[in-house]
Amino acid sequence: MIYQWVLPKTVNDEVALKIEKEFNIHPVIARILYNRQIDTKSKIDKYFNYDLSNLYDPFLLDGMDKAVERIITAMRDGENILIYGDYDVDGVTSVSILYDCLFNLGGKVSFFIPDRFKEGYGLSEQGIKIAKKRNTSLIITVDCGVSAINEVEFANEQGIDVIICDHHETGDKIPNAVAVVNPKIKNSHYPFRELAGCGVAFKLMQALTAELNFPKDYVYKYLDLVAMGTAADIVPLIDENRIFVKNGLDLINKSPGCGIFALLENCGVLGQELTVNAIVFMLAPRINSVGRMSNAKKAVHLLTTKSLQQARNIARILEKENEKRKSIDEGTFEEAKEIVKENVDIDSKRILVLSKENWHIGVIGIVASRVMEKFNRPSIMISIQEGVGKGSARSTLNFDMYSALKKLDYLMINFGGHRYAAGITILEKNIAKLDEEVNKLSADEFKIEEMIPKLVIDSKIELNQFNANFLNNLKSLAPFGPNNMRPVFVTYDLQIYGKFSIVGNNHLKMKFKQNDVVIDAIGYNLGKYIDELKKPYRQLNCAYVLEETKWSGQKTIQMRIKDFEVN
Repeated sequence: MIYQWVLPKTVNDEVALKIEKEFNIHPVIARILYNRQIDTKSKIDKYFNYDLSNLYDPFLLDGMDKAVERIITAMRDGENILIYGDYDVDGVTSVSILYDCLFNLGGKVSFFIPDRFKEGYGLSEQGIKIAKKRNTSLIITVDCGVSAINEVEFANEQGIDVIICDHHETGDKIPNAVAVVNPKIKNSHYPFRELAGCGVAFKLMQALTAELNFPKDYVYKYLDLVAMGTAADIVPLIDENRIFVKNGLDLINKSPGCGIFALLENCGVLGQELTVNAIVFMLAPRINSVGRMSNAKKAVHLLTTKSLQQARNIARILEKENEKRKSIDEGTFEEAKEIVKENVDIDSKRILVLSKENWHIGVIGIVASRVMEKFNRPSIMISIQEGVGKGSARSTLNFDMYSALKKLDYLMINFGGHRYAAGITILEKNIAKLDEEVNKLSADEFKIEEMIPKLVIDSKIELNQFNANFLNNLKSLAPFGPNNMRPVFVTYDLQIYGKFSIVGNNHLKMKFKQNDVVIDAIGYNLGKYIDELKKPYRQLNCAYVLEETKWSGQKTIQMRIKDFEVN
């Protein structure tokens, strides 16, 4: 076994049976809904209702009325508006939504995404000076800005108004902007605080077009970008985010815009039904690559162009950037593992703080995630250049990285982010102290023995329960993501049916049989455990998720193995 299996809680059979009967839901799925606290009629109705009419009134967001009023004034008076964003997928899609929508509404609008290497993350004095050169009188930040206290003051001094449109955690002070639109702002009246940056940008355009008396569906054409940014930013896929991603995926699958069409074409998946996984593991890395390796403005041009040929040209550039990124990513990961091996007492560290001269700052966030997964510990990767470290932090479910860094802000030049991901700038001389202090803080949060990776099992199931009702119900739980993960099942006493082998890049391929039911199974990156299967055994217990595959035009289901044990 790779994981410690966490079996599902005991279910209230009376409530589960009521869910099953009232909603005609397979008993296994009914129990999963119960354990996920989707256990009343109102919760179930909301969970399965993706209708766009269920989106919340955007004017419930604090500051929205002031933001809309200021934008309308700027458009009426022909002011130059600058959309100022971040260089990740969430930032790029946020910029694309506002830039395209305001342009189509007749606004004099341009955009600016800082160069990761020259200007760094977020609103900066350099960026504001560029806005000044463009005769900008209004900056709208997207996916950044809520911590830019000094920068907003600088913009004000330059005679530039600022609207902040962000979703990151707020500090004790809020910038002195014309409006701050952020569902996480203190005492927010908005019903849902977990929007991605692109979700907040979409709400801003919803409010603006409503105020201008456009039809409600005018902004729905941007739901493909909202879905992409929301899925890529790994925010909880519940409530409004669930509606965004479901409807956005439908739009991508039925009628993708030029940019997404070109990306799908490059990935070789054009015409296939896309899921959240496809966004996260295929589309998002290509969008991210230009922000990591050069400048993300190419990605905005890709997502806003109306020319398929131009989209294809840009998509090819992104493909090359992504290949380059993967090569650097792999080398950095190998160096990080070597540092852990040589310099870290892994049995005593709860948090890994790794640093090195001149690591490529474009990939350290990705590598921090890989280090976290490899060692099952929150990880901070820091690239040092001329005595200053720029770092990316990634965290597991049991540690609030943002709260920890907030307590240690005296050690850093600046930081920002949320519970699971953050960016920091720190003097090299303070890195060792950060390592020491963040590990002290983590000692109060969880124990070393809790570092054993856990696999949460949603339900026990027998293979003969895979009927049409079950599979349809399972599919209806999508889109899957944080706070609504694809259910993990466990089936005991399975037999390997026929031969098993290693395919592709070290993946286990086999068939399982239970009674008269046979099903295909694959275990990605589990080839190293093939010798376990060669030992004398009687049966296997397997933890897995179910996925739909398509082969020769036929759709089938297969088990994607998460873990197994030999009886």
